[in-house]
Amino acid sequence: MVLDDPSKGTKVFIGNLPPDAESRDLRDFFREFGVINDAWVAKKPPGFGFVWFDDERDAKDAVRNLDGRTLMGNRVRVEISVPRGGGGGGGG
Repeated sequence: MVLDDPSKGTKVFIGNLPPDAESRDLRDFFREFGVINDAWVAKKPPGFGFVWFDDERDAKDAVRNLDGRTLMGNRVRVEISVPRGGGGGGGG
């Protein structure tokens, strides 16, 4: 699975997931905020996942409303995902 495919939509990071979380749990958690194109949960190591929203505004609404909420007994961190690595870094 390609995790950094911009054609999938706006990627939202979910941290502090319980080890038994599955993609369907993420879809259920985010459902009310808009169309979800995909969902993925890490297994090794567990504890985080991503959902991809069709519309960036829906993704931002979900982050604003769900960050710090409880999912399956864990208080989760929800934020817009930013690409990692690949150079860059600013001067100063």
